Amino acid sequence: DEPYDHRYLYVEIGYNMKMTDIQAAIGLEQIEKLPHFIQARKNNFADLYAGLKPFEEFILLPTWSDEADPAWFALPLTVQSDAPFTRRELVTFLEEKNVETRLLLAGNLVRQPGDRDIKHRAIGELPNADRVLRSSFFIGVYPGLDKTRITYVLDVFSEFFARL
Repeated sequence: DEPYDHRYLYVEIGYNMKMTDIQAAIGLEQIEKLPHFIQARKNNFADLYAGLKPFEEFILLPTWSDEADPAWFALPLTVQSDAPFTRRELVTFLEEKNVETRLLLAGNLVRQPGDRDIKHRAIGELPNADRVLRSSFFIGVYPGLDKTRITYVLDVFSEFFARL
């Protein structure tokens, strides 16, 4: 009954942080494209955010500091606790319509099998981490998205919410 996607279930603690020479070479070439990637991600995020704003009754959109200028990796969404559907129902609908989603990588880390038995300190029950674990997911803002695809994603969300 774990709320994890099997792709993000960590049963052992480990690290995979070494970069190979080929990855470094690709990274050096890609860095020249970074300004374009950043602007495209910001634009895609803004378009998706604006398109999902009318559905805040059902989904919580992210907020950020006025002093921040994020280049978003993805658009994180959280199903409101009083929504008449579950995250699973929304994600399943989106994916059946070919809108990819991902759960937030680990959710509440102290509930991951690989971390449960490690010595740690938690203040309280971590209700917000549990909320993220059970109710949050994200959709991509990949720089290669075009207006047609963004419109399609928003149309699929609209279709889901129209059924409620």
